[in-house]
Amino acid sequence: MGARIVIVGGGSSHWAPSLLLDFANTRSLAQSEIVLMDTDDAALKETKRLGDHIAERRSIGLTVRTTTDLDEALDDAGFVITALSVGGFASMCHDIEIPARYGLRQPVGDSVGPGGISRSLRTIPVVLQVARAMERRCPGALLVNVSNPLTAVCRAVAKHTSVSVVGLCNEVVGLQLVMSLLFDVAMHEVDPVIAGVNHLPVATSMAIAGGDGFAMLRDAIEGRTDLEAPIWLDPPPLALRWARRHPRGPWTKSDVLENVKIKLELFSRFGVLPAASDTHVAEFLPWFVTPASDFGRDWGVHQYGLETHMADKAADVATLNSILASDDIPVIPSGELVAPLLSGLVTGGDEALPMNLPNTGQVRDLPEGAVVECIGLAGTSGLRPRDSVAVPGILGECLRRVVASQELTVEAACSGQRSTVYEAMLADVTTSTLPYHQVLSMTDELLAATAAWLPQFS
Repeated sequence: MGARIVIVGGGSSHWAPSLLLDFANTRSLAQSEIVLMDTDDAALKETKRLGDHIAERRSIGLTVRTTTDLDEALDDAGFVITALSVGGFASMCHDIEIPARYGLRQPVGDSVGPGGISRSLRTIPVVLQVARAMERRCPGALLVNVSNPLTAVCRAVAKHTSVSVVGLCNEVVGLQLVMSLLFDVAMHEVDPVIAGVNHLPVATSMAIAGGDGFAMLRDAIEGRTDLEAPIWLDPPPLALRWARRHPRGPWTKSDVLENVKIKLELFSRFGVLPAASDTHVAEFLPWFVTPASDFGRDWGVHQYGLETHMADKAADVATLNSILASDDIPVIPSGELVAPLLSGLVTGGDEALPMNLPNTGQVRDLPEGAVVECIGLAGTSGLRPRDSVAVPGILGECLRRVVASQELTVEAACSGQRSTVYEAMLADVTTSTLPYHQVLSMTDELLAATAAWLPQFS
């Protein structure tokens, strides 16, 4: 009998197909019982159809069932995955458009800044509802959260419930891909030591094929590497949205460097390397997304806007339909980390991968209990951090500010206190660049516009 895995948000056209394929492609999970739970019954029917199609074409024992009842879904679960967006695009548009009117152009708007705080206020109570139901129905199960704002959501669960929680994000995998392209090594040969928070993980050191990765990167930046050499794999266009210096000819190593300008600037100046995409990193640092840099575009930062989020959704639906129409089931991993983590726990294989866990000393200069990103091990001893490091200098200070704002955000989401939302906004590094009264006015506008999803403030 395989693992019993519940996906809350199982009607998602992004997460459910990726997870179902990864489970089918992972030997230790291919016989699992998958329970898809969602409030959208029509979406559930579509993802169940996909799961049944995958299992039939692969001739595996993966079973899929659906329910709109949370308690029923959770009975006897071993793992619970939260993959949801409260309010969808109808709420997200306010996270992006209202701050933009105040001059804050958020590249993504789902993690920090006013958009991330607003999204947290909606998402935290819903995920806490799931966690409290787990306390009743499956108290020994692990909650795996992939919903943004990932760090704040995990912190709320760890602080206010007895449920074990981990947050998973593939941004560090993106760093491994960048280094793989630069240095012609396999991605698993890139081994960073990570400390930070989700979407601002920081590599404090890095081994590449057993060598000093930071020394190799300095050589590349300073021209001691053949940067006009072609890279071994064209970058995935939707995943990275990179631009190349010359429209014709192969992608080169210089193209790679050109698309990670913020990473390289901070690494060259301060000796540590942000491990997320520059588009995410820029949201934590108020110096890069400014009118003087065309709101980050001079640094290569992609401004998502609601249109890109919606285009991503359309692409997910198209991918789902193409799999349903084909007898060939993709075998390439999605790059998401849920299946490797669950496999490590099921087999006891001590799988090493980026995780967001409560801080027990793995990031020495951040508060105990705060949820932090690190390299963790998933195996016979459960989940545990692999390393213990500190982040020096200005990036360490930025991380402390981020954690302070997220602690206030969690408190505000749980208490429904408007004054605490103001405090979270004022503590946020980017939002605090506005004049005081504008921060208050913008916060009031966001709370009013998203009131339908904020019952705790009524």
